Amino acid sequence: MPELPEVETIRTQLSKHLPFKILKVSYSPVVNSLFGEKSFDPEGMEISKIKRYGKVLNFVLGKQHILSGLGMTGGWIISQKPLNEKHKHVEFICEGNVYLSYVDPRRFGFLHYMDEERKNSYLTRLGPDPFSKEFSADYIYGVLKKYPGRQLKPFLLDQKYFAGIGNYLASEICALAGIRPTRRAGKVTKKESVRIKQATDAILNKSIEANGATFWGGYRDASGEKGEALNHLVVFFQKDCGMCGGVVKKITLGGRGTFYCPKCQK
Repeated sequence: MPELPEVETIRTQLSKHLPFKILKVSYSPVVNSLFGEKSFDPEGMEISKIKRYGKVLNFVLGKQHILSGLGMTGGWIISQKPLNEKHKHVEFICEGNVYLSYVDPRRFGFLHYMDEERKNSYLTRLGPDPFSKEFSADYIYGVLKKYPGRQLKPFLLDQKYFAGIGNYLASEICALAGIRPTRRAGKVTKKESVRIKQATDAILNKSIEANGATFWGGYRDASGEKGEALNHLVVFFQKDCGMCGGVVKKITLGGRGTFYCPKCQK
């Protein structure tokens, strides 16, 4: 958390207020733990676009970029006055009495200030975005066959191949595709790869429509509100399967809580 739907929700909400002409920037005393690279000062610059790749936000300032990964508890909040938050680490004070603040209690997120070349180099480390043409059933099948010994659900969390997919999405994708999360990648068929693609599209679109998913008080959207996607999940954090009504099982795979339905998933 946050995963692709939560990041896309924040991107969409912030984009409605573009452009952001940055007049001043304030930082918390511990902000350096978030910086992977700070190669310029954004004061006086203008954020003209906000893009997203996987779970990464890309604030475009001409030929400069701020890449923001939200980690487990990060988020951007827009307000008309300084945000009174204990864990506010960056605040862009913008023209028009607009405040754009990065809040991250656990500080597992990151901020990279970098030029075009370094931005491109960084994003090439990630697999195709699930909404791109490259992310097809054929791509999924090819990757799974390349690493046949990996278990499906933990593999879906690997950002080098499945950019933007996180823990709750991976459980839901397996459920909607009717595949056990423990299945070895090499045992997934071409037809099942099509189902994985369809399941990915379905859960992403549904979660985005609900402004993302908030678990145990974590994620908030750009206005500080909780997402409602938890109400639409079929197995993750559920006692009963949303598809058949059977009892959902919870196991641990790759150190992460994993939910599945023994009846619906084979």
